[in-house]
Amino acid sequence: MPTPPPDTRALTLFSAERTAENQFQQGQPEKAVATIQGLLDIQVCSESDKGWYLQEMARYAYLNDKSESNNLQIAAHQKNRFLFKPRHGMKITNISAVGHKRIETIIDWGRTFDTPSELLLEIDDILGRLRFGVAADAFEAAVDELGRALGFETQRPDKEWKQGPDNLWALRDNQYLLIECKNQVDKNRKEINKDESGQMNNSCAWFKKHYGDSPVKNMMVIWTRTVGQAAGFNAPVEILTDSSLSRLSKNVRGFFGEFGKADLQNLSATKIQANLKAYKLTVEDLLGHYSEKPKQL
Repeated sequence: MPTPPPDTRALTLFSAERTAENQFQQGQPEKAVATIQGLLDIQVCSESDKGWYLQEMARYAYLNDKSESNNLQIAAHQKNRFLFKPRHGMKITNISAVGHKRIETIIDWGRTFDTPSELLLEIDDILGRLRFGVAADAFEAAVDELGRALGFETQRPDKEWKQGPDNLWALRDNQYLLIECKNQVDKNRKEINKDESGQMNNSCAWFKKHYGDSPVKNMMVIWTRTVGQAAGFNAPVEILTDSSLSRLSKNVRGFFGEFGKADLQNLSATKIQANLKAYKLTVEDLLGHYSEKPKQL
């Protein structure tokens, strides 16, 4: 069997990156920008990678043309919202469930795996990070991934836009779940403090600014339901405690456990709908089954 030709794509990328960086260090930012642009013109990259290269171009352009640099950073952030935020001109993209079909989305998600074992390993990985005490970024990423696995449009506004709540799920037409994560708070602390309630209030205000009067369930993930005397919420908020999070994780594991012997390329919409009800993962359950009202001192 003939040996396949070597893949030189990585070498081409590294060579162009090195050339651009050398040009920039030699005081030739325009040439550095042109080198990276030439790379993008001939190489097939993912959208997130294109964003990274555009950010490099923005870094090079900043020396001579700060306006163009900002335009490049806007374009970079549009392709990869985990990159640096531009100084101005950033446009926040709202998520929506209008026309979104949850069951079909769950089926499509399941089809991305070759075997049920791979799917279950992914769920175990998500739930392994969905615990109190886990690093905040890992926890919030797990919340986002869980939302998508459950068939929802999701976003991490604070991570993607550097403002707003930690997590946002579009559950159905004009219905949202806003989540502020405080899973790293010391479990021995008995009260929600002023800073934490203030962050939630800011997140609620951000949602109203960008989503108007759309119905939203505001949820804080934290050990305690008790609100300190100096703290307070400006909008209705409910609390997801450790015991409720454990119950949610158990139900999620049970729901996806039903995929264990299924043909992932031929999943039953009727079966999935029935299992969402059986494991209390319907929209109504997510809005009312896992969180509790806070207690004010």
